[in-house]
Amino acid sequence: MKSNIIRSFTIILLIFTSVSCDDYLEKFPLNNPSDATFLTNETELNMAIAGCYNGLWLKIQEMPFHLVFDAVTDIGWDRNGSALQAIGRGSTDSRNSDGLTFWTGMYQGIAKCNYVLANMSRGEDKIPAATFAQARAEARFLRALYYHYLIEIFGGVPLVTSPLALSEAQIPRTSKEDVVDFILEELDQCAADLPQANKPTLGRATKGAAWALKSRVALYNQRWDEAISAAQKVMALEGTEYLLNSSYMDLFQYAGQGSKEIIFSVQYLKGTNMHAMFRLFGSRNAKAHTNKKPAYQLADTWECTDGKQIDESPLFDPKNPYKNRDPRLAYTLAVSGSLFLGFQFETHGDSIKCWDYNQSPAKRIGNLEATHAYATFTGICWRKYADNLDRLAVNESDLNTIIIRYAEVLLNYAEAKIEAGKIDQSVLDAINKVRQRASVNMPLITTTNAEELRFAVRRERKYELSGEGLRLFDIRRWKLAEEVMNLPVLGRMKKSYPAIPPVVDKWGTSHYEKIPIAQQGESSDFKMRVVELRSFDKNRDYLWPIPYIEIDTNPVMEQNPGY
Repeated sequence: MKSNIIRSFTIILLIFTSVSCDDYLEKFPLNNPSDATFLTNETELNMAIAGCYNGLWLKIQEMPFHLVFDAVTDIGWDRNGSALQAIGRGSTDSRNSDGLTFWTGMYQGIAKCNYVLANMSRGEDKIPAATFAQARAEARFLRALYYHYLIEIFGGVPLVTSPLALSEAQIPRTSKEDVVDFILEELDQCAADLPQANKPTLGRATKGAAWALKSRVALYNQRWDEAISAAQKVMALEGTEYLLNSSYMDLFQYAGQGSKEIIFSVQYLKGTNMHAMFRLFGSRNAKAHTNKKPAYQLADTWECTDGKQIDESPLFDPKNPYKNRDPRLAYTLAVSGSLFLGFQFETHGDSIKCWDYNQSPAKRIGNLEATHAYATFTGICWRKYADNLDRLAVNESDLNTIIIRYAEVLLNYAEAKIEAGKIDQSVLDAINKVRQRASVNMPLITTTNAEELRFAVRRERKYELSGEGLRLFDIRRWKLAEEVMNLPVLGRMKKSYPAIPPVVDKWGTSHYEKIPIAQQGESSDFKMRVVELRSFDKNRDYLWPIPYIEIDTNPVMEQNPGY
């Protein structure tokens, strides 16, 4: 099915982008479907639904769009002097090209769904009722997903639910609350006609995907009871359709693409539709560019294996800062001293040689991680979605990328229960299932204090979901962005580690006021490197600007405040 969805889009794209016109002969194409007669049989309906999925292949900076968002948060950074970097440092405006790409891509996906939903009745009497109902539900699910991303980035947006003529195109923004109402209702209704079976490598919407997305949308918008109910429906299928993967790392490698933890993912196919995640995340020694970097502060986030933060735990050794730590640190990040993509990953400035284990026997080679001008900005790399199987074709990965997985649903449930004031054993069970998967096995959370649990689950989302594109939405809805996005992005000391740990606050944010930081022009050999200074205006930057072309061509479209 993965290949069918991708290949079918080639045909459907031509249909969706065509403009029908009257011809006195009223001829229809003899070798391709006509816009006037399309969607009159099951084959054409399947092709059309495949086209609706194409919005998921949107790429920004050659990266799957839904993974980009971490690069403009406190845990990530885009090394390129790009439109994306401008968003992260707080200097963007309405002419930001990446913002326009995202807006356009989401609305193109919505337009395809609207076309199908408006015209699929042409073939209803020729298509099996169950097939017809499922196709309609998939289109509604995808449209809801695209609107979810739009409202969380821009706030209220025009709610378009049917194809528009050019004369109808100037419509105002719908409030975010009203769009949320629409999304939640759509997900409720489409779930009834979606299949229950979870088949992650097919990439098709299911009941669980609809409920899981509803749990996220409801949580993000403080609809606690709806978030709880939707998550419970997914949790009721644990063991049959959904299950935490025993290997956390495999989830983000080819080895884990069929995992029952994956609820909904974007499907890629070598030679047809690919992405450049290996080049963007991989190391210099592996012939990648590490354009997208984690902030060094992220490496200091995870607890020690005793469940305490590094500034409180006796297990933390400043000279060996990655020992005795939550295993998800090493699964999420490539840190100095680890094996990464078949190479010894070493970012100490004096390590001019390292081991290449991709050769047999292993050989010492020049260490680009210490000597290349663009390699060691923060001293760490993202490990998720960098699979060594892509090493010989760094721009041609067809590794599927996860939109939503079961661990997120468990954390959605726990957070919603806490915020609703309904703390019980099920809250602890949900958090601890995530913490105690076989490859992680962190100590149990036992507190029932509401305030302590609130911050425990918020930290847990950072430990579990970093690098998956969800951090932006978390720091916005918690109103944390105004604090963490006014902190600089830091890089490691080039020839040392700090003698003391940073102070880690209740959010899991590391603060370095007591640690030497290099000022402009100073050496960073024994001081933290300032990679980027950032600014965040709480009166403006919680939303991206509406692209200027939308404002210029639509007089009833209002711009977000401050732009």
